[in-house]
Amino acid sequence: MSYKAVTKKLSLRTERRLHFVNITDHVEEVIRNSDILTGFVVVQSHHTTCSVWVNEDEKNLIGHESIEEHDLMRILDRFAHPEEDYGHNDIRDVRNPNGRRDTHLCYPDDKGVCHECINGHAHAQAMILPHSITMIVQDGALVKGDWQQIMICELDHDRDREFTVLVQGDSKE
Repeated sequence: MSYKAVTKKLSLRTERRLHFVNITDHVEEVIRNSDILTGFVVVQSHHTTCSVWVNEDEKNLIGHESIEEHDLMRILDRFAHPEEDYGHNDIRDVRNPNGRRDTHLCYPDDKGVCHECINGHAHAQAMILPHSITMIVQDGALVKGDWQQIMICELDHDRDREFTVLVQGDSKE
């Protein structure tokens, strides 16, 4: 046996705010293709408003197209509601020259308007959800409980998201 590390960058498109996307199958495929027998896997989001989460993939808990309000939406919105006032949303541009936020802005268009996401709530909600998770690999497979699933949690709005999977440990080779 020898030590080995494998990384794979994965992409997906989220569909809405508080969209939980189950990526367990993708992570397990990376593990299978790595030939690593014993070690661990890390899944990391590349975004400040998109988290990685391990929990149950159950529609009343995390939502579904047919469920408008789910348990985690109520909990996360109670913590940081999208309609609250956030300094992050007070963007300084030609429409709002006295705005409080003047850093980390998208480039203004030809009229001097910054088309920023109004997403202070998503950054606040990200404080209580992790941006990476680590799980054990044993006998070449992900170790997880019966109901545990790995999910990406979109805290902002529909958009393209990227995450990296790292598997490392002792390999067959």
